[in-house]
Amino acid sequence: MNYYLPAFIIPISLFIIFIEYWVSKKQGKDVYHVDSTVSNLSIGVLERVLDVFLQGIFFYIFTYVYQHYALFHVSDKWYMWIILLLLTDFVWYWYHRLGHEINLLWAFHIVHHQSHDYNLSVAARVTNFQSIIRNVFWCALPLIGFKPEMVSIVLVIHAGYSFFTHTQFDFKIDWIENIFITPSLHGVHHASNPEYLDKNYGDMFVFWDKLFGTYKKAVTQPVYGLTIPLESHSFLWQHFHYLIEIGYRLRLTKNISQKLKILFGKPNLMLGTERIEVEKIFLSRNRYTQVKSNLYKYYIGIQLFGILILSFGFIFLHTQLNHFQKIYCISLIFLTLVNCGALLDQKRWILMVEYLRLFLLIFIVSAYLEYNAFCIVLYILSAVLLIRKSYIEEEYYRFLFDLNIKQ
Repeated sequence: MNYYLPAFIIPISLFIIFIEYWVSKKQGKDVYHVDSTVSNLSIGVLERVLDVFLQGIFFYIFTYVYQHYALFHVSDKWYMWIILLLLTDFVWYWYHRLGHEINLLWAFHIVHHQSHDYNLSVAARVTNFQSIIRNVFWCALPLIGFKPEMVSIVLVIHAGYSFFTHTQFDFKIDWIENIFITPSLHGVHHASNPEYLDKNYGDMFVFWDKLFGTYKKAVTQPVYGLTIPLESHSFLWQHFHYLIEIGYRLRLTKNISQKLKILFGKPNLMLGTERIEVEKIFLSRNRYTQVKSNLYKYYIGIQLFGILILSFGFIFLHTQLNHFQKIYCISLIFLTLVNCGALLDQKRWILMVEYLRLFLLIFIVSAYLEYNAFCIVLYILSAVLLIRKSYIEEEYYRFLFDLNIKQ
């Protein structure tokens, strides 16, 4: 039964997000925007789907570390659970802080800070790269001597608390903010205001920020997002843009020691112009710039809703699927998430992703159905679509964007 429980994180999280959206609308607050919300949920969906494999891998690693290298063997008495929770947040603090202070680690953590909104959907902006890195840090807990089962349970509690700090609906109670990270304090961490940069790294407790001089209360209204905003909602670009920026800077740097500083030094060693330059190279020349219709938003919404259902089913049933079925489901989910981001950015290559999804559908139908005539029809249809590519592309863009690509 434990294999099925992670699947319910998706519908429960969506239900809570919907409540926040509904309350914000009732109060007239402009908290949610389509582009940011789609981007946030897209990144979170893939992380949840692939996490079914990562959880098993890291539980095995935790167990191996505990059995072979544990410095002590900690009991599971009630007070040890409290100590474990404190240590978990302490390890998080340093993982989080180093994720902001080491440029290469920032390349993976930056995705969590890209949204210009601040709401519960932002909590989903966690990549699998980030999950791998923080689990490496958490290997310190079984190394100390905490049982892997204890570590896993506390990590779920820790992550659950973190989810609820990503909201602008807050309560101002001083004694609480003297102990716990509140939505207001974590909102400071997500802000790009100069006075708020590199503050409030704690995830659950404020002790570590106060102890190490990174604590800051909200005084002025936070401006959320990056100091240099990302000019794209592309699923792929959001994951890899900063690595490309680092590569661009490394190519311009001849000295080996300087290259190492760029990789392992602080992000402020970057010039600050890399993002502008790489966006000129990779973004501006392969996108349209005019949207006249909202129809594409409904199209994106339908796709995202379908992928959320598929992801729930995949996580719920993944132990019963064979390798082929797993690869197929993940491929379809991935292509659709890429497509959603490309639609938001009006990428010129969107139609190619649509073709890839169509061929994936044909392939799975061919593999599971014995109706050869039906499969032949599908292959003929795909051939016609390729032959008539220019006409279909024009109609496709006119339908979604009210845009004539010949103009």
